[in-house]
Parts: sequence; C-alpha cells; structure tokens
Amino acid sequence: MTTIHPVPARRDHLDGRNLPPMPMWPAEMMPRPIATNRNVVWYSGEDITTCVYESDEGSVAFDDLPYDEHVHVLHGQAVLTSADGRVDTYGPGDWFVAPKGWSGTWEMTGGYRELIVFHTASLLAAAKEWDIDG
Repeated sequence: MTTIHPVPARRDHLDGRNLPPMPMWPAEMMPRPIATNRNVVWYSGEDITTCVYESDEGSVAFDDLPYDEHVHVLHGQAVLTSADGRVDTYGPGDWFVAPKGWSGTWEMTGGYRELIVFHTASLLAAAKEWDIDG
C-alpha cells in the first residue's frame, strides 16, 4: 500500500519563477490580448486541481464560467467586471471566488499571479473546449 503525503506548493512557483508557458486563450476570449501567460499545476486529484497562473497585462472575457474558481492573488491586480457592470478589484493577499456561471471580463495588470483551485473535471472540460489543454 502506498502512503499518501501532503503536496506542498513550490516557493519558486509562488514567487513567479520557473513557470512554464501555457497555451494562449482563444483570441475571441481576449478583449485586450495577453502576450504570454504561464501556468503550473502543482496538484491534480480526483476532485480538485491547484495551479499557479501568471499573466502579462490583458483581459479574458468569460460567458457563463464553466467552473467555480477559488483565487488567491499573489502579485499584481485583477479587475473583474461583471456583465451587469459591477467592478470588483483584487490585489496581493486577497481571496475570492469566481463562481460557476459568472460572466464578465477579467483584467490582469502589474505582473498578475494567482494561486487557484478548481474542480478537476470541470477544469479539464473547459480547457479542452478552449483548446488550451496543452
């Protein structure tokens, strides 16, 4: 029988070092194009997947977000503008959830980096649909 152990995040990833390039979001999803983005999955299990994501400045538009996304902002700023015009701004140390079904734009500035948690099956299905499953 294999012993199961906790899986820590790597400090270099949390600090924005050694993050591999991520396939780009579809052009039609980027109102303000992002030059490059990086992502590392540090744990993926049956129920949850955890990642560190980093983005150059730009924005991504979501129409009916297909998963709940639990976010801890590590660096930079996220400005989420909901479809009804409400604006929420988050910076380093902030935690928030972008709930399944949310629609709006997600603007990333200042060397944006986040620690994120998703439901595994929902994330994999969305990545396949958006052709970013690398």
